[in-house]
Amino acid sequence: MPESNGIANPNEHLDIPKWINEGYFKAVLDKDEPNYAKVINFTPVAAIPPGENFTSIMLRIYIDLEMKDGSKKTKTYVFKTMLPSEKGGSNISDMGLFPKEMKMYDKYLPAFEALYKEAGLSIQIAPKCLHTEIRENNIHFIFEDLAVKKFKNVDRINGLDMPHMQRVMQKLAEFHAASAVYAERHGPFPEEFKEGFVVINGKEFLIKCFEFEQRPFKEAMGKWDMKDADKYIKNFPTTEQFWKHSISSLDVDPNEFNVLIHGDFWSSNLMCNYLPDGNINEVLFVDFQIGKWGSPAQDLLFFLTLSAAKDIRLKEYDTFIEIYWKRLVECLNVLKYQKPLPKLRDIQMSMYKKENSFYAFFAVLNHLPIILFPTDKDSNLHSLMAEGEEGENYRKRLYTNPAFADVMKDLYPFYYKRGIFHFSDYE
Repeated sequence: MPESNGIANPNEHLDIPKWINEGYFKAVLDKDEPNYAKVINFTPVAAIPPGENFTSIMLRIYIDLEMKDGSKKTKTYVFKTMLPSEKGGSNISDMGLFPKEMKMYDKYLPAFEALYKEAGLSIQIAPKCLHTEIRENNIHFIFEDLAVKKFKNVDRINGLDMPHMQRVMQKLAEFHAASAVYAERHGPFPEEFKEGFVVINGKEFLIKCFEFEQRPFKEAMGKWDMKDADKYIKNFPTTEQFWKHSISSLDVDPNEFNVLIHGDFWSSNLMCNYLPDGNINEVLFVDFQIGKWGSPAQDLLFFLTLSAAKDIRLKEYDTFIEIYWKRLVECLNVLKYQKPLPKLRDIQMSMYKKENSFYAFFAVLNHLPIILFPTDKDSNLHSLMAEGEEGENYRKRLYTNPAFADVMKDLYPFYYKRGIFHFSDYE
């Protein structure tokens, strides 16, 4: 990993816009470090390796300061901005992800944390957002750098072990509970929170993604050493079934327990730090672009599909749901939720419902092959959606990756036998 001034850059292939410079950060520094005299060095680098984020540019900004008393100090920030239009940014813009995330950091996440504070608990859900801005139709965020507090991602390829899964399930329950109580007290979330990964106006893009992926995916299914592979290939969704399957995820039963789901909940969208003995200290969530109002089963299906370690993903599947439910009920009680509390059987039943199962299939079609693929310069939205030989080869590499095949030969039948991958249900 090449370094400049001792600073590592995990993605040398990332183009960093020239306007991200010390002048842009002046307002943040004036507020965050009022005793600084001048900037000595300003160094922007990629914050994450390729394959960890597909919908934005993530940078870590290193700023060496000279203070008014003559001392020196280094500050780091995480900067998030939109992809260039030609690199997939136009599709992301059409989905309205960044305006939604701006509302999350400016309004809802602080409000959720305030609910716990009022109840006498100190629960932080996300990193502190120091600055949001709309400039030339682009939205930018500046966050505290969690690396300073020794937060880090869990290895996405190996997945989360049982201690990590337990803590993350409990943290997800804390987030969901606060959102349900907030809605109970303040009314429904705005219209844009009725859509998540699936956007009615984004049908063309979603169908295009599916049609790029379906052929190499089906071809790979026959090579996974999966028993009864022909049956699963035969019952793979048609384009029409896939679209009906997708839009069903927007259906919300008002008589069920509903929350604001994270929407893109997997290992790279959470960070942990640790106690000296190696035990987990804190867990925080990041990347709130795709949240929507709906069943908590949607986050649960997505996360359990993508992020548990292989040896416990299916073995402890129902245990994870029970861990989540116990903490959910605790938090709803603490926050004085007025409606009937969800029972474990309610959460379990919601995992099978037609309107939630998109979050399992989309995870295995679109996310899991990327998560299990080693870091590669081509791991980006542009490559995934590329037409011609470049895109075909990349998608073939994803779906025939031995690590992906090893998971899918058990995971795909698991969901099929639960009825979750019965796509004829959408005819």
